[in-house]
Amino acid sequence: METVQNWGDAVMVSVTEALQNFLGFLPQLIGAIIILVLGWIIAGLLAGLVEKVLKTVGFEKAAESTGIAGFVKQAGSDWTVSKVVAEIVKWFIRLIALQAAASILGMTQISEIINSILLWLPNLIVALAIIVLGAFLANFVSKIVRGSVAKMGFDNPDLIANIAKFAIIGFAVIAAVDQLGIAETVVNTLLIGVVAAVAAAFALAFGLGGQRVAAQITQGWYEKGQEAGQKVAQEIQRSQSDEEPMRSADEPMFPAGTPATPADRPVPEPPR
Repeated sequence: METVQNWGDAVMVSVTEALQNFLGFLPQLIGAIIILVLGWIIAGLLAGLVEKVLKTVGFEKAAESTGIAGFVKQAGSDWTVSKVVAEIVKWFIRLIALQAAASILGMTQISEIINSILLWLPNLIVALAIIVLGAFLANFVSKIVRGSVAKMGFDNPDLIANIAKFAIIGFAVIAAVDQLGIAETVVNTLLIGVVAAVAAAFALAFGLGGQRVAAQITQGWYEKGQEAGQKVAQEIQRSQSDEEPMRSADEPMFPAGTPATPADRPVPEPPR
């Protein structure tokens, strides 16, 4: 290594080393930029394709029937559910491009963070799928419960149907949170509380809504008991009338006013 003689030489050495480092780093920078540009372009194209396919297969109707579309609107977004799914796909690909670019540039910590997010995203997708399926199942079951309970004569079929609906949605949300691995102990405690609350709500709903049905059932039992008692009484009277002793054909007939006791009856005179 040459000895620096003056300040001019020191500056030249520093500039030369910086330029050499930049030239050595330049291919990596260009490669990272190319990856980012390609990743952004591919992400946009694939997101548009996913949105079109979902709209073609009727995904929006399914989202409206399950209540997911209403949830998105209540969140203050004007996006459709297909647009939301497309955006998730877009950013998944963009994160892959960012992770690759950071790895090329030697940004190890940033690359590891993005990699952790990428590994967590499949769990997020599964959790969202659980919520969507749970909402669809909740609506389906609530309709069946409402029709069955109304046919049974309960006063509050909508109340019982809503309890069944929100119970299924609650279980779906808990399963989704568990899939994400968030506060497993809290989730287990919450699950126990939800089960107890659903059981109490069902008991209360059936107790309030089934008063008229219980009264009708009790009245039916009472009327059937009355009919059975009347039939038994009639059978007893009929059997008693059938068991009355019949007179024998050989028994002599006595005129009216004759004592019923044989000892008191007059002895007939023998024939002459």
